[in-house]
This record gives sequence, structure tokens and C-alpha cells, in this order.
Amino acid sequence: MNKKKTPETRFYDKFVILFKFLLRSRMLKVILVIFILNVILGAFYSYLEGIEFHLGLYWATDTLTNTGTGLVPPNSPFLWYATTILMWIGLGITLIFVEYVYVNFWKKNMGKKMVNFENHIVLIGWSQKMRHFLDNLPGGLGVHHNYVLIANLQERPLDLPDIVILIRGDPEQEDVLINAGIKKAERALIVLGDDSAAVLIAMTIQSLNDEIKICVNLRHRENIKHLQRIGVEEIVCDEELTGDALIKAFYSLKK
Repeated sequence: MNKKKTPETRFYDKFVILFKFLLRSRMLKVILVIFILNVILGAFYSYLEGIEFHLGLYWATDTLTNTGTGLVPPNSPFLWYATTILMWIGLGITLIFVEYVYVNFWKKNMGKKMVNFENHIVLIGWSQKMRHFLDNLPGGLGVHHNYVLIANLQERPLDLPDIVILIRGDPEQEDVLINAGIKKAERALIVLGDDSAAVLIAMTIQSLNDEIKICVNLRHRENIKHLQRIGVEEIVCDEELTGDALIKAFYSLKK
């Protein structure tokens, strides 16, 4: 049974998840680099022009963003040339930024995305069982591990937590598993409705990463032996769970 979390623990979990989300954001990194570049150029310009720093910072932002207000114009030919060059550089940055937004937020081409995690957890298959797994993780989702879900879906499920990275594609394809970082993953959880697909995926994962820990959910008892032969450590069989639950329920009836 999971321990009830205190408000301080829940706040810490949320803080860690937010911190990881920010670290993964390429857009945030781009904005941070542009901001640092603005500060450096602004300081350099204010020094050469002998003006206050806030005016130099405004000039740098005005130039790199191609706003072109001209409220802080240079006073030397050298800085006029430098301003022109920086405008072209700013135009390139703007085009790259717009292209990134278009690719990631309009096309949403997540199927070809590749994660660069290490010691993370790869989840395969999207179902009510996987939802229950994510909702009831001890310690909180995303606090101690990074999670990557592989599912053959057209759109990202609305109830999939934002902290989970989605790789859209067929998990039976080796390149999809590689895109999910399976070679450097610590654990894999396979929850599918097709036992043969689950066994095949487990074999493929082991061929790509012989140190990974694999847990597989099966529907039928007769398929357990196939996973045992390849050394899968944890196997959860629906038939056995249902049978055990029936036995427990039957003998718990009051006489």
C-alpha cells in the first residue's frame, strides 16, 4: 500500500517533474541562448557607444528580432555594418524558431522523434491497464525516472501525463524501439492484447539491450513458457490473476 504523501512531498514531486520538463524543452534552451546573446551584445554595444546598459540591451533585442525601430541607432560606420550583419543573423534565428514551432506543434511528427535518456523506463502499449499503472506508481510519476511510451496511435491521448514522452509507431519495429532509447533503458513494461506480439517485442528488446529488466503482461498461461525461455524475469498472466482472485473470493465467503 502506498504511503500517504504530505503537502511538502507532493510539492517536491511537482517541482522535480517541472524541472525535468523544462530541461527537456528545446524551445526553452533556444530562448535562453538568445537571451544570453542579447545581454552580451547589449553590454558590448553600450560600452562602444558610451550609453547606459538598458539602451544597449534594447538595441540588441531590436536588432536580433528584426523589429527595426531604430530608437537607439549607432554612431559609427563600423556599428552600422555590425547592426546590418546582426539583422541577417536575427532573421536566420527567427526562421529556425518558426520552423521548429511548425514541426513540433503543427505537424506533431512524434513518430520520428528520438529520445536521449539513460536508465529510463519504456512503456509499450496504451490501454486501461497502462493508465492504471501510471496513475498508481509509488513515489510519483516522473520523479525518480523518465518515462517513454510507445504506442501505435494517431493522436496523443488526452489522459496521458505530459511528463511521459510519446513515441508513435509500431513497437514491433526495431527502429521505433531505438527511437525510444531502448538501448540505454533500465526497464521495459509490455502491456498488449496480443501475446505473440508481446513475446516478439520482448525478444527484440533483449537483442538490443541484454541488461534491461523486462516485465510482460500476457493473457494466456500457455505463452508464459516462451518468455521464460528468453529469461524474462517478471511475467503477469491475466488467466492466473483471475483464477487466484476467484479462489480468494470463493474461500472468503462467509459460511
